[in-house]
Order: sequence, then C-alpha cells, then structure tokens
Amino acid sequence: MIIDPEYCEFDPASQRLTVILGLASEGGFQVRLRSWNEGGGVELMEGGRWKRNDDAFDFPIVSDDVSDLEPTHPVRAYHDALPADVTKVLRQFSSLQCRLLHVIGQFPESAEMADSEPILFWLASNMLGPAPSKADVRRLYARRRVSILESFCSASSRSHLKFLSKICEFGYLFKDLELLRRILNDGEFLKRVRHYRQINWPVLKVFYTQRYVMDLGCAKDCLAAGSCRDAFRYLYKVCRDIRGIRMMCKMLECENPEQQVFAMKSAFQIRDLHDKIARDLSIKERETIIAHYGELFPPSPLKETKDIEYISNVGDLLEEGLVMRHCAGEFVYQALRGDVFIYRVHAPERATMAVQRSADGSFSIEQVKLCRNGKASEETWEILNAWISI
Repeated sequence: MIIDPEYCEFDPASQRLTVILGLASEGGFQVRLRSWNEGGGVELMEGGRWKRNDDAFDFPIVSDDVSDLEPTHPVRAYHDALPADVTKVLRQFSSLQCRLLHVIGQFPESAEMADSEPILFWLASNMLGPAPSKADVRRLYARRRVSILESFCSASSRSHLKFLSKICEFGYLFKDLELLRRILNDGEFLKRVRHYRQINWPVLKVFYTQRYVMDLGCAKDCLAAGSCRDAFRYLYKVCRDIRGIRMMCKMLECENPEQQVFAMKSAFQIRDLHDKIARDLSIKERETIIAHYGELFPPSPLKETKDIEYISNVGDLLEEGLVMRHCAGEFVYQALRGDVFIYRVHAPERATMAVQRSADGSFSIEQVKLCRNGKASEETWEILNAWISI
C-alpha cells in the first residue's frame, strides 16, 4: 500500500517524513518518521507535542512499490535518504519496518541477526515497547539468541532455533505471531515436523490448524515442497477426494475406510479409492433412477458422427461422469425430460458436450467439458459449433 503524496511530506533538511492519517483539521492524527541520523522510530502528535510511539505507524517504507515511485514522492524520498544496506535488510519484512529501522539504528550489530535469523530478528522487535530506548534495544538484541527465543515462547532450545532457520516464505504478519508462539510451545507437533530440511510456513499453518492433514501419509512431503502453490494444489485435490469419500460412504451407508485412506502414500491411491466408491454409488443411483423414470433418454435430435456420439441412457451418462471425472450426472433428469442432450466427443479432444433445446425448437451448446472440468480449446468449439449448425 502506498500513501498518496497529498497525505505526506518529506523535509529534506531534517530528512523526516510526516504523514497525515485522516484530516488533521477534523480530528485526524499525524505521525512522523524520524530520520536515520536520529535513529529512526515513529512519533505521534499528541496534545500539540510529538511523542515516540512505534505502534502508531506500520506502512512499508521499503518495497518494490516504493522503489517504483517517482523520486519526488515523499515516501520514496524518505526511502532514498536511508543507507542502502539498511533498506536491503528492511526489504524482506512486510511489517514493523519502522520499528526494525530503529533497532538497526540503535544496535547495528543486529543486522547480522536479520541476515542469519530473520524471523527471530523480526519477532524480537514485537517484544519491545511502543517507544524503545537505545538501552532497551541493546538489552534485548545483545542477548543470546536462544534466550531471546525463550522470552518469546517460554520454552526454547537450540532445536527450536534450528527449526526457525528452516522456515521459508514466512508472512511477517501480526496474525502469524501468535500461531508461531503456539507452534514453538507444542512439543509433540514440533517432533513431527522439525526433521524436514525446509519448512514452508503457509503449508505449516495448514498442518497445524487442520491436524488431520498432518496424519495423511501422502501429504507430509508438501511441508518441504519447492512451491507452496503446487503444495496447496496437491493438498486441495487430496482433501477434496477425502471429503468426497466421506460423503459417498454416508450416502451408501457403508463404513468409511478412514484408516486405509490416511495410510496411503500417494494421491493416486486416494483418487482410485474415490472413483471405486463413486462407481458403487453410481450403480445405486442408476438403479434408483431407472426404477422411477426408466433407463433410456429420448432419441438424439441431431445426427451423430464418428467423433460425436450421443449418450442414450442413464447408465452411460453416469459412467461418462466417472470416466471424465466431472459432474455429467447432474444432467440425468434434464436428459430424461428431453430438455438437454449429452454427447461424447472423441476429437479433436476428448470432451463431454451438453446441447440444450430452446422453446422455439432450436439447439445450442450449453457447455463443453474436458476431463476434470477442463476448458475446451477454440478448435473444439469451432468444430462443435459447425456441427450443430448443420
């Protein structure tokens, strides 16, 4: 987030940045970022006087967005007045930058901690008061690192410190702070995760807040995945299949193979089990539907081709949904009424097509789905539109 230039002012002489949060004339308040030469820190205007309060302001002063601003922008000007090695340290943190600037200014040796133990460096700043003095900063940051961590989480050791060094993609947000404290105090949980050489913080949060994920034999490697995005995509698919298994077992009134699922070592095994149960449910649904409505759909009103095949009965439509792993079965009742006609497309790519009959008797393609609800190519759409126009 960038503050608009009309709400802030940089004084080149003092190298301070003043920010007006709200309309000062209407009861808003002003904060002032002290210069590097003054040791950094934030001041809040109270009762006509400036008083130190680092908690009054927490906007990034070092980021890619700030670097992209015009040099004349007050925030960019304040940024440029800071030493380059200091802005390099601050850039990795998304919050508390003003407080951290004060820490480095008062105790330059702390910059080494910011490089080797950035999470510890950041969380220690949360333990300082709203107006820490130079003595306060030195007293805290000069302590042994294990001692600093122990003050934060009440139960620390070198293994806790090593665990912190393994965490990557940490969010540096206040909401992560209490969760980190809880994790560090949870010895049983730490025993299960700290042996990994790399630990992705976003995935760790899922493992800790949704404990059942940690018990999945196929999910543990997600904790050290190279990409959090890939890990979350994998976890989403696995958890979706598990939810599906639970729901279908309930509908079938059969025992949920929970222990078997949690022992599986790959998502493919869980998917295969999901599909097997889905077939059992499909058979049950098919028998129920056929008993009430019959099995055959109305004849196809459109001429089939070698690549476009009409699905003419309930069983084949439910099977198509299983093979293509999408919800083709949701059209069963519309297909029985003759409102929608479903076709199996073989080329130019494998797909399932739903054709709708309008009130005037004309036909239009309602949707085309590839496997797993994939999006059909433009070529496929062109061929199918040409077919339906014949």
